[in-house]
Amino acid sequence: MTVVAPAVLDGSTDYLATPEARRLEARSYLGLLRIVGQRVPQPAPSDLAPVILVPGFISGDVSLTLLARYLRRRGQRTFGSRIGANLGCTDEMVNRLITRVEEVARLERRRVALVGHSRGGMIVKLAAQRRPDLVSSIVVLSAPVTDTLSVAPHIRKQLEMLFRLHQRGLRVISQDCVTGECGARIAAELDAPFPSDVAYLSVYSKADAIIDWKTCLDPAAELVEISSTSHTGMATSPEVLRVVAQRLGSVAAADQEPRRSRSQQ
Repeated sequence: MTVVAPAVLDGSTDYLATPEARRLEARSYLGLLRIVGQRVPQPAPSDLAPVILVPGFISGDVSLTLLARYLRRRGQRTFGSRIGANLGCTDEMVNRLITRVEEVARLERRRVALVGHSRGGMIVKLAAQRRPDLVSSIVVLSAPVTDTLSVAPHIRKQLEMLFRLHQRGLRVISQDCVTGECGARIAAELDAPFPSDVAYLSVYSKADAIIDWKTCLDPAAELVEISSTSHTGMATSPEVLRVVAQRLGSVAAADQEPRRSRSQQ
């Protein structure tokens, strides 16, 4: 695995979005009101792969309710990630997701698809790299999936506040997980080769006002730009929902059974 230097998180690495992008980001929060609505029941099993939806930083599964409803109406079986608010150590979040992937793959008797928003996309990629035997495809939305770190100043300040809370005993993300040895290990893992038999789509917007959109440009992924939405809007944009559904619908029906992992062979 490639050795990656610890990330730097200070004013010199801040991502400064354009005024237009910041205005679009602010308007996109109104779109979150659309998550309020009637629950859509789980559809019957079909050739479509079951999908686990993974939320962004300090979000929770409820933030992807609109996407879940949209996919269920199209016959896709969806499952929450059960990783909580996605607020802890990255490695811990990945392990929680893998536990959920194992559970859903066992229940559905096939490999699963993963969709992750923002930090959830990074966690999705890491889970797929660790357990490609259980994952058929991933879709990441405005996710920093390369080994670089560049966020908006207000996000950096949020992280710095969480670092201080961690030092006071709260179980939230620590500085080591971002700029220390733990963060360096995660960055190296993100930089490692991606499994060739796991389909990989990265959706991004140059109007992102939260992270540097260039950190979404993973050479291992198929890239799709959605210029009409923002970072937050990825969870509610009709155009993004269509792209996600189309990609998931193209997952081969051949993945009916989880493959045996290397440790099982």
